[in-house]
Formats: sequence, structure tokens, C-alpha cells
Amino acid sequence: MEVQDAKDQGSGELEDLFDAPDDGAGASTDPFAAWGTDASGPLPAAPAAPAAVVSPASAGGARPQPQPMPSAYRQDDDADDQELRAGQSGFRVSQDVADRLKEYRQAHDLTVTEVVIEALDHIADEIPHAMARAKMPARVTPTRSRFAARGSKGPLKGTGPVQRWWQPTKDDRAVMKEMAAEAGLRDTPGILIAVALNEFLPGGAMHIAGQVRRQLTSDKTFEVPGDLALARTYGVSREIAKMALMQLQAEGLIPQDPA
Repeated sequence: MEVQDAKDQGSGELEDLFDAPDDGAGASTDPFAAWGTDASGPLPAAPAAPAAVVSPASAGGARPQPQPMPSAYRQDDDADDQELRAGQSGFRVSQDVADRLKEYRQAHDLTVTEVVIEALDHIADEIPHAMARAKMPARVTPTRSRFAARGSKGPLKGTGPVQRWWQPTKDDRAVMKEMAAEAGLRDTPGILIAVALNEFLPGGAMHIAGQVRRQLTSDKTFEVPGDLALARTYGVSREIAKMALMQLQAEGLIPQDPA
């Protein structure tokens, strides 16, 4: 132990050669002059060693371990892009549905799985109708046209390239299998999830069309507002409100534009 203390003290003396105060009596102002002094003479007092290395045995205990830095890339278990648990199942939606899913999930403090179940319950009693609406063309053929109405040649409304995940239980999978069979999607149940989310999540044309559809069904005298009024009522862009009205026209619930 004495050898280690001498070593520590020596290292401190070297630093003091530059910081030692002048005690007068003709002391040299050259900091390197101290290197030529007699070893038997007094040396400047060394300050306390700033961080002496002490072994666990000499300290009588274990050396404290540094705490790990928090990771800046730690994933949230409830993140929209995946729920990091066993038994997860994927589905794909459009970017619009993905954005609305994230907004709704965060606003209501829900997981992706919980929102998916809400959306599927929302269309559970009208799965064939929901699938038919998803297949309808985005634009309606004017009534004065001599040509037959065109069907939808693109992907079903709500589907798209954005991958999302949910975690169904064994019972959930059994229910999902029945619903997918009813929708004619026995081998691709993820499509039904996308369609359900598109109709259920606020902020989309299909959701607004669903709200107006229920009012028309319950009140035959209900007058459907224009796109500007719909946009203000539901807090969406005028373009989305127009798409909602075109959906209702495609369903034959409101008159089609003459042009």
C-alpha cells in the first residue's frame, strides 16, 4: 500500500511544479527550476489525488458500476408499426388510414389491437355491405352518360402498402376467421381489417359517409349538407367532404350531379 501511495504522490508533484505559489526569499519563477533541487529539500505539498484507483478488496466492498445511458431508439410496445409480443399478425392499410389510426390510438390511449377490435365490431353486422362499399368506384358516372357505370379497378378503399400489427388471442383468431369468410376473404383477413378501420376511424370520407348514411336512414326528411358544411362539421378538408358525398351518390342515397 505504501508503494501505491508514493506513486500517487509523485504524480501529484509533477502537476504542482506548474501551480506552486512563489514563497519569496529569492525563489525562482521558472517552474522547471524545481527539477534541479535537492531531493532532501522540502517539496511543495501535493493536493489530494483526484481519483485514486482503489481495488474492491482494499475498499472493503464492490466498486460501483456505471449506469447505462438510456437508448434513444427504444421502441414503444404500443407503437403503430408493431406490437412487440408473440403471436402478432400483420395487415396493410393506406397511408391515410395509418395516420388516422395513430391519431385515434394516441387520443384514446389504446393499442393497435384494441382499435382493430373496435373497428371490426363497428362493421360486424354489415360485413357484406362494408365490402361492397369498399369496392365502389371513387367517382360516379353522371346520370346523363350513355355509358355503363364503371366498377372499381383499383385496390379496395382503406387498403395500401403500410404495414401494421395487432395481437389477436386464440379466440380472436376464431372470430376473425368467421368474419373473413363472411366477407369472402378467407385467405386474406387483413383486407377486412383495413376496410373496417377506414369506415370506423374519424377523419376519412368513408367515416363521414357512414355518419350521414345513418342520419338519412333514421330521418327521411334529413337534408344532406354541401361539401363546405360537411368539412366544417367534421373538421376535414373540403376534398374529403366531396369524396364522402360521392360515396353516398355511388350508393344511390343522394342524387348524382348532372354534370
